[in-house]
Amino acid sequence: MNNYNDFGIEDWLNDAKFQNWVFRRDSDLLWKKYIESNPAQYENMEQARKILLSIKGDLDIVTPQEVKVRVSEIVESLDDSGSSNSVNFWWKPGWLRVAATILLVAGLGGIFWKNVFQNSGPYYTLTKSHASESLDELINDTDQSQLVNLPDGSSVILQSNSRISFPHKFNPEKREVYLLGEAFFEVHKNPHQPFYVYANELITKVLGTSFNVRAYEDDKEVSVVVKTGKVSVFAQNSREAIRDSRSLNGMILTPNQQATLGRRNLQIVRKVVDQPEILNLPADNQNFSFKRKSVASVFELLEKAYGVDIVFDEDLTANCTITAELGNEPLFEKLNMICAVMEANFESIDGQIIINTKGCK
Repeated sequence: MNNYNDFGIEDWLNDAKFQNWVFRRDSDLLWKKYIESNPAQYENMEQARKILLSIKGDLDIVTPQEVKVRVSEIVESLDDSGSSNSVNFWWKPGWLRVAATILLVAGLGGIFWKNVFQNSGPYYTLTKSHASESLDELINDTDQSQLVNLPDGSSVILQSNSRISFPHKFNPEKREVYLLGEAFFEVHKNPHQPFYVYANELITKVLGTSFNVRAYEDDKEVSVVVKTGKVSVFAQNSREAIRDSRSLNGMILTPNQQATLGRRNLQIVRKVVDQPEILNLPADNQNFSFKRKSVASVFELLEKAYGVDIVFDEDLTANCTITAELGNEPLFEKLNMICAVMEANFESIDGQIIINTKGCK
């Protein structure tokens, strides 16, 4: 196979023996030995393999001539786009969008692709470790967010300068995606098929919910903010943990909570988000208007409205009442107003709000 050593991606795409290996696994052992002996060709072969699989789709048979025609269509679609460095393929249908994106990055953007795989960050290590299964990678290099539809019906809003990788079809036992950058997920609920997001050193596990993950390569922290439902987060310390992630007990997050992982010490801190949103507007008190109401009942109402635990000493606050119109003020402003009346203060610790007071006279 020495004549293959100088092959580029297009050469691999048009090689009949390589096509037979990709489509039918012909001479599988021989090709695996070639890859072991020629690691410099691995990236070209892997990208060619992904393109061929995207061309094949669900077809039983694809002829070499059809592959040649479709590769020409891909290259032509790139030429028509008018740019080889920043192209948005979200509008392209099916196989052409996927194959064109791969060819753009791997073939026409060789320097960019080389830089990606020379990087030793968690995202690249994880995606490369799954070379045995085909992963689709979508890159948003525009200045606007982009909608990504996942194979299970879940959706992702991928932010600018972000990328996400996922298989063409999820494993029956679990759904796994890999993120570098920032994205908002709305996950289709399936308790029998947990959903995992690998983002730098943090793993987020959900059954069905909506949440935001921020994990840019140069950030010192990774954060997860929950909008609806519950998620479990845990640090990704070893490859064994990745393989058996379902056995790990993570930190549970609920709406209006966020977790932040320090990438240096791998410690996770849970807290209330900076701007908690109202989750359940009280039907009988939408203006949060109180007249000589006990502070305990006010805290209880705020707990239900924002879904956040408010911890206070019931004995010390037994004689505390409040008369106020809290209106549309943010939660922390509401708490500041209440605490001012009580000569108290509050702090956010481990996803809870702690009220510190000496009581009321």
